[in-house]
Amino acid sequence: MLTEIEAQSIEPVRYARKVTDGGGLYLFVTPKGHRYWRYQYRYRGKGKTLALGVHPDVSLETARARHLFARSLLADGIDPSALKRTLGKNVFAVAARDWMLRRRSKIGLEIG
Repeated sequence: MLTEIEAQSIEPVRYARKVTDGGGLYLFVTPKGHRYWRYQYRYRGKGKTLALGVHPDVSLETARARHLFARSLLADGIDPSALKRTLGKNVFAVAARDWMLRRRSKIGLEIG
């Protein structure tokens, strides 16, 4: 699993590469040094990729929360890409944040 410091210190190389965090979540690093959080998953037998944000605007913690939200949607039989396309990317991010806050309050963690 990645740490925030490792994610910030990844150097670009001549080719685009994926630096995995686990469970399908990875940081896509381009040759120019741009970093994008992505989630690769399968839905109904097809491979799909969901964009979760641009690093460092979206931190590792936020990317993991969005990843868990997308995984919970998959567990309920909902395609996260289709939901994001339907709702719009800003509404999807808000829904993921609300889900994370409700989940934290259920298990008794501090909300911060």
